[in-house]
Amino acid sequence: MKSLNKKNILVADNDPSIISIFDFILQQVGYPALTTSSGRRCLDLISQNPQLTLLFLDINLKDISGIELIKQIQKRNPNLLIMLMTGYGVDNILAPAFDLGIYGIIYKPFDIEEVIEILNTLFKKSPEIKSNA
Repeated sequence: MKSLNKKNILVADNDPSIISIFDFILQQVGYPALTTSSGRRCLDLISQNPQLTLLFLDINLKDISGIELIKQIQKRNPNLLIMLMTGYGVDNILAPAFDLGIYGIIYKPFDIEEVIEILNTLFKKSPEIKSNA
């Protein structure tokens, strides 16, 4: 498996504690990440870092609606895997989000093992990040 650098994973959440938790989890398992609390900054980071492979995205960022953000992300990087995060039941958003091609959803509060399992599953199955050697 190709080793990932800090520009391969992006975490976008408007809660600083979630950002801190992800920083801790990802660094512990060797996946440092870019982070932001803004939907607009998320889009900028995706445009500036085409090598991103995974986005953990809070569906309720304050500056852009979740569905609109996913649509704009798909235009910038259609191969980016998107894992939605939410602390609320948002059934009215989930169906359209899955229709747009998101990979899955994590419900807050989540535990460290859940995030690690997602990373292990994605990075073992995703052909974009397997080594050609």
